[in-house]
Amino acid sequence: MALLTRARSFAACAAAAATLVRGVPASTQRTTAEADIKAAFLFNFTKFVDWPTVAPAGPFQICTLADGTFDALLARTLTGESTGGRPIQQTTPDSPDVARTCHILFISRRADGNAPRWIAAVRGQPVLVVAESPGAEQAGAHITFVVEDNRVKFDVNDDAAARAGLTISSKLLRVARHVTARERP
Repeated sequence: MALLTRARSFAACAAAAATLVRGVPASTQRTTAEADIKAAFLFNFTKFVDWPTVAPAGPFQICTLADGTFDALLARTLTGESTGGRPIQQTTPDSPDVARTCHILFISRRADGNAPRWIAAVRGQPVLVVAESPGAEQAGAHITFVVEDNRVKFDVNDDAAARAGLTISSKLLRVARHVTARERP
């Protein structure tokens, strides 16, 4: 029952994000809608991924390497939200080493050239790495956003997530466009 409720919540947040853009000029509506949907996905990933007990304590940190517009949309999405009884905070890490204190690290296209450096800094740490470029998946990102048929979708590298100590819910894996399965010993 709880998983069904979580799945409905996931779908509802994505649908709600799409409705937020009514009244926005057509030229910017697609970009704004895409950013709102990605922000809703980032929030919902907190509900469909399990972090190990060694994950950083305190507020749940969603760290972003994005532009100010995306950060503002994400902050609006996260206002008053919590996960696992912990308030969710959005922050921008100053350096790759600081990113180790994140629970989720979102690497936008803006930081694409530095993605391998940021991913390497958190490799093996319980940090869910979400990115926008296909090259980030090869560098070790756990979830990669893609736009296909004018819809935001995502690919999951479950193997890389497992190596970081993260468990991605089967509900999330089922709605992914593509899943790189865990390697079994």
